[in-house]
Amino acid sequence: MKWLLWEIKVLYSYFSNKFPFAFNYFSNLLSLVKENKRDFPQALIFEGADTENQYLFALELARILNCQKEGDINCDCINCRWIKSHSHPCVNNVSQIHFKGENDETKSVISVKQAAEIEKSLSLSSDYHRFFIFFSSREKIYDENELSGFKMLSYSKDINYSIEPLNYQTFNPATLNALLKSIEEPPKRTTFVFLTKSREDILATIVSRCQVFKLSGEKNYVSYSNILNMISAYPNINYQNCFDLSDSFQKYIKDNNFETEKVLNEILEYLADLLKQNISNSTLVLKINNDIKIVNEAIKYKRANMQEKIIFDTMFLKIARGY
Repeated sequence: MKWLLWEIKVLYSYFSNKFPFAFNYFSNLLSLVKENKRDFPQALIFEGADTENQYLFALELARILNCQKEGDINCDCINCRWIKSHSHPCVNNVSQIHFKGENDETKSVISVKQAAEIEKSLSLSSDYHRFFIFFSSREKIYDENELSGFKMLSYSKDINYSIEPLNYQTFNPATLNALLKSIEEPPKRTTFVFLTKSREDILATIVSRCQVFKLSGEKNYVSYSNILNMISAYPNINYQNCFDLSDSFQKYIKDNNFETEKVLNEILEYLADLLKQNISNSTLVLKINNDIKIVNEAIKYKRANMQEKIIFDTMFLKIARGY
C-alpha cells in the first residue's frame, strides 16, 4: 500500500519515539483516509509540554493530507513545498499575531474578530484540506541551535514567532464560543487543531467536540494497525457492517493462526487507549466503557469454549445495538 510509505519514511524516524500512540494511530488513520474508508477528524486537541513538536506534528498531518504524491518526506509537490515554507494558503496559524483581519489590532489574545475571519474563510470553497492550528505566540528571534525538529523534517526555520500552548488568558471563552459553529459544522476536509499543555486550559464545550491526544512520550504501546484497519468504522459500527466485521476478525485469526483471546485483548487495549485520549468527551466515554464491557464478555465466552463465530457475531451485534 503506497500510503504506508508515510509511516516508514516520515513518522518513524522522528515521531515514533516522541509520540508513539499518536504516531501509530494517525499512521493507520491516514492510510484509511487516503483509501476513502474514513474521514479525518474535524477537531483535534494535542496536549502536553512539547508544543513545538505538537505544531510540527500538526503540520505533517496537513502536509500528508494535501500531498499530491505519496507523502514522502522529500516530496517536492507544490503543496509540500508551500507547507514546509509556511506559506500554504489553507494551512493557517491562528494566534495573537496570526490570521488577523484588517481592523483587528489586538495583540494579547486570540480575538472574536479572528473567529469571524475563520468563518468568512470557510464560506469560500477550497480544493485543499484546510487546517487551522491554534497556539499562543509572540514575536521571537531564534538561536541557530533552536528549531532542530524543523531542520530534521526539512521545514524552513525562517520564522519569527514563538510556539506556545493555549490558555484561558490568550484564548478566552468569548472567542471559543464564537468558534463553536465553525467547529461543529465545518465544510468537508477542514480540521481545527488546538495546542495546549492540558485540555483543562480550553473551554469544556470545545473539548467535547474534539478528539484529544496526549502528545507525550510513552515507552510502551501496542501496535493496532490490523485492528484499526478492521474496525475503521468505530465508533459508528451498525447493523449493516457488524457481521462483516465479525467475518473479518474470524478470517484474520484463521489466516494468521492467532489466539482468539489475544486478539480480543488487543481490541480491549485499543479501546482503553482511545478512552484515555478522549476522557473529556462524556458521550464517547460512555460508548467506549460500554463496549469494553461487551469485549470482556466475549473473552468470558471464549474461555467457556463458545464457538468463535458466535463470539464475534454476538460481540459486534451488541456494539452496534449499544448494549
